[in-house]
Amino acid sequence: MPAVALFLACGNSSAPETENDSFALSEEQTEEISTESQYIETQFYSNSMQQNRTIAVYLPANYSKSKTYPVIYGEDGLVIQSGRYKELLDSLISRGEIEPVVVAVSYENKNPIPGYQMAYRNAEFVEAIANDDPQLTEIYNNHLNYFVHEFIPYIENNYSVSTNREGRIYYGTSNSADFGLTLSFRKPDLFAEYWCFSPVYSQLWDYQPLAMPTRYYIDRGSEEEKGDMMIYFSNLVDFLRRSGGDVTEWTFQGGHDRAKWRADFIKMLKTRFGAL
Repeated sequence: MPAVALFLACGNSSAPETENDSFALSEEQTEEISTESQYIETQFYSNSMQQNRTIAVYLPANYSKSKTYPVIYGEDGLVIQSGRYKELLDSLISRGEIEPVVVAVSYENKNPIPGYQMAYRNAEFVEAIANDDPQLTEIYNNHLNYFVHEFIPYIENNYSVSTNREGRIYYGTSNSADFGLTLSFRKPDLFAEYWCFSPVYSQLWDYQPLAMPTRYYIDRGSEEEKGDMMIYFSNLVDFLRRSGGDVTEWTFQGGHDRAKWRADFIKMLKTRFGAL
């Protein structure tokens, strides 16, 4: 099986703005190869967001530009950082349980939106929230443009990752899972596969059927499947299937739990990239 690439993008508007229209790393940065895995942080200026975005990339040991790595993109990079996914990937790869991976996510902006009782991440990730207000809609669309037209091209221009939809996977949890589900309808050419764990507020009912074959892997906790949320999950899965999606779903014991998402991320890595 091919190797895989993991990349993380982080939102940070406090750093000095440095425009970078070419989205290209220096020759020194791109040509250096390490026998050890790497977790590299840098920044580039997003014209869509009008702020710097901090990005961090996990490169597996012996990463080489001579290979093309499938790439996992996503949001909520703090889940990846605090969950010690680097150590997780290092362990799975070194033991030969999965092929080498390089994976890509964007860090959430947890700062409050002035005049609103919510953080930027809520408006950036959840279209159903953003649609209630023109300012929030602008924030959502700007972030969508950043993710699609700036973040992904940055990765593809600077790292040896797949540029076709079958070679890309989207990974999201909670609100960022909602972002992924909406993305599958708005930009169907980007990803063939979505790992969306505990989506909580997707309202996709007005979208037309999927334009391209799409696979979904969706989990949720038993403590989340109560009352209206039980109905929500059932309706969501039914809608995705009616829209042409190939949906695999399961319930884990517990609630809205990062440790459970991490465990299911491991399961998906082994399923998708398990070493023969």
